[in-house]
Formats: sequence, C-alpha cells, structure tokens
Amino acid sequence: MTGFASKRAMSRSLQDDILDHMGKDIAREIDSELLDTIMIDVLKDEGWTATKVNPAFTDIGINIVPSRFDHWYSQTAEWIHLNAQGDYKLLKGQWLFKDPKDATMFILRWS
Repeated sequence: MTGFASKRAMSRSLQDDILDHMGKDIAREIDSELLDTIMIDVLKDEGWTATKVNPAFTDIGINIVPSRFDHWYSQTAEWIHLNAQGDYKLLKGQWLFKDPKDATMFILRWS
C-alpha cells in the first residue's frame, strides 16, 4: 500500500469512527426524549400534575438557549426541595408534582 493509499484508508477509518460516534449520540438523545415522554404520560395517567412554567422554552416548546437558564433550574429545584410536600420530577424541562397543591404553589411562585 502506498503512502497516499494508507493515509486515505486511515482518513476513511477516522471518518467512520466519527460518524459512528455521532450516530450513537443521536440515538441516545432520541431514546432519552422518548423515555421522558413516556414517563410524563405515565405520571399524568397516575394523577401527577405537569407544569409548563419554564422560561427556557418558547410558546411552541423549543428550548432556545439551554445553558442560559441553568440558574432557573437550580433556583426552582431548591424552592421545590424546601416547599413541596409530595414527590416531584423534572422531565423535558417541566416540573411534575404528585400533589396538586405543590403544583399550584409552584405555578403561583414561578409564573
């Protein structure tokens, strides 16, 4: 194999590795989104209350600048930890509460 052919094969192998890695990352992200959606549906079916209060999402549900709202997540998580009486979860950028009173108090505080 000539030097050029060897470099070409190595380059192709590197490209394949990069594409494989990117494909796996995309698959994990899709799996996570699907699992979170299923979990939200299950919790709602069990009577949990979902809140849509989140400044990181626009009216059509698009996360506009993820890292810009990290502080909001930490503030709300702290408030919920100190004030919620029942179980709670954060899925797909929305807080869900087992106790509807907790959801009401959250909405009143953070809307």
